[in-house]
Amino acid sequence: MQLSQVIQPNNRPPPARILHLEDSELDQELVRVLLKNASIDCEIVVVLTREEFVRHLSLGNWDLILADYSLPSFDGMQALEIARKTCPTTPFIFLTGTIGEDVAVESLISGATDYVLKQHLKRLVGCVRRALNERAERMRRLQAEANLKVREEQFRFLAYHDSLTNLPNRVLLQDRLMQALSNATRRSEKVAILFIDLDQFKIVNDTLGHSAGDQVLKQVAERLERSARSGDTVARLGGDEFLLVVNGVKDTTDAAVAADRVKQGMAARFTCNGTELSTTCSIGISIFPEDGSDSETLLKNADSALFNAKDNGRNQWRFFTPEMNRLARERFALENALRQGLAKEQFFLEYQPQFEVSTGRIVGAEALLRWRHPEEGRIPPNRFIPFAESTGEIIPIGAWALRTACAQARQWQVEGMPPLVMAVNVSAVQLRRDTFIRSLQTVLNETGLAPQLLELEVTESLLLSNADLVVSLFESLGKIGSKLAIDDFGTGYCGFSYLRRFQFSRLKIDQSFVRSVATDPREAALTATIINMANILGMKVIAECVETEEQVEALRSLGCDQFQGYYFSRPLSAAAFAEKLRAHAASLAGGPDPSVLSKPQRGCPRSLAFGDRG
Repeated sequence: MQLSQVIQPNNRPPPARILHLEDSELDQELVRVLLKNASIDCEIVVVLTREEFVRHLSLGNWDLILADYSLPSFDGMQALEIARKTCPTTPFIFLTGTIGEDVAVESLISGATDYVLKQHLKRLVGCVRRALNERAERMRRLQAEANLKVREEQFRFLAYHDSLTNLPNRVLLQDRLMQALSNATRRSEKVAILFIDLDQFKIVNDTLGHSAGDQVLKQVAERLERSARSGDTVARLGGDEFLLVVNGVKDTTDAAVAADRVKQGMAARFTCNGTELSTTCSIGISIFPEDGSDSETLLKNADSALFNAKDNGRNQWRFFTPEMNRLARERFALENALRQGLAKEQFFLEYQPQFEVSTGRIVGAEALLRWRHPEEGRIPPNRFIPFAESTGEIIPIGAWALRTACAQARQWQVEGMPPLVMAVNVSAVQLRRDTFIRSLQTVLNETGLAPQLLELEVTESLLLSNADLVVSLFESLGKIGSKLAIDDFGTGYCGFSYLRRFQFSRLKIDQSFVRSVATDPREAALTATIINMANILGMKVIAECVETEEQVEALRSLGCDQFQGYYFSRPLSAAAFAEKLRAHAASLAGGPDPSVLSKPQRGCPRSLAFGDRG
């Protein structure tokens, strides 16, 4: 729907257009002079015959008609009748010398505005001025009414449509969906609800700006409308969420075909201010009546299916299953508890020692985020961190973790322990914020920790998907003096060219390699390649999740620089870490630390940003 433009009144109106029906040249000139001398700004067009009169009426928009009553070819009453039919709102004044009182009354009853006898021409100026003013006021009133009607139409449209894409909004969607379900029930048909969400659309807004994001959303709306059939409804729910209501569905195959059409429509690249970019979408599907008998249930179930599609890799569609409802309820409860966890002091940090192979000394610690839920107890990081990142709660939680870890590292120094490098995981969500580096500098200043004793860990996946962000981070950290390490190396497709481009302080070998390094020659060969590559580039190599003596020996023989894992120590509280550090220092003075060589504690949990390390 194209919204009409409200016509703004012109502050300087054009000259009044007057059509003068008069056969006497003397009277024509007399009228012209009178109006000119009265400073009435007007343009007078004279016609003599019925044919000319009719033709001119059809050609223009006249502000006033002056007409003689007695004409050679027809009379003034005929002219009045023609004018009332052609332009009923235009004032009509008889200017004549032959009209009688009865005829004058009849003309006024028939629609004439006024009459002026030629022997009393002084009245003409007043009559013309009054008629033009009344017409101007009437036209202003009509225009105001037209503008009001246009605005009402606009407000009515915006009440039911999204202002950015002009697609139906939630209000109109509910009405369309109720109609679709009613029609499907009457015809014994099915309706498919496709809940569509753009994958990682936040990156577009963060990197190119919200204006570019709006352009993409408009193009997405256009593509969705093209992919929809006649009679289906495409709506925007808000943000990067859209909904497609597919009517007349026979079975799930029809819904799958519709979902594939949507995905194919998203395949072509988008253009924003000359920049080309691509994005994918995830789709959750619910079917009426199997997955719900009302619109609210169908939308909720489609949303659950959408989350499942995103949780399983994105860029795909998933049908709703009852099991998703249970997961959705758990997710909702967990997200609500997560938002309150920081304020209720449910989060805490544990610290896992990092050992240097050549000296056996503890040279660092990794800060690991923990959540003690009031009902469920300790919740694994791989369960709550993804929620924290998707909801944005990772920003305040991550800021708290960074400050707490830096303060603790400094506190150990105050207590007389040797300086250690504190490794802290940071999320891509944190790094995308313009204020991250400034906040980091503030934390270092306020805690008193030397910048070179802080090492931020980023995942290999972040390096692959946000290389420009990592470049900026390197430049900023270089000015501050802190370090940057690459975590979980080997889980993605990051190659030598990436490592050569970024001078990381340390490279952490993913536990998937460590687990098999002592038993699988191929894994050992790959691990040796990673270590050699890092050594060539001047990086230290640390292996995480080291659990067995066989893994220790294998990694030592391959030239690994540092170890971290349950073989040496599980993650510890700050007090327990300090005690271990003291005991370890004392043991090094009199021989090997028995705690380092003790039987390992098995069960290294799965690695994740902010999660447990083994």
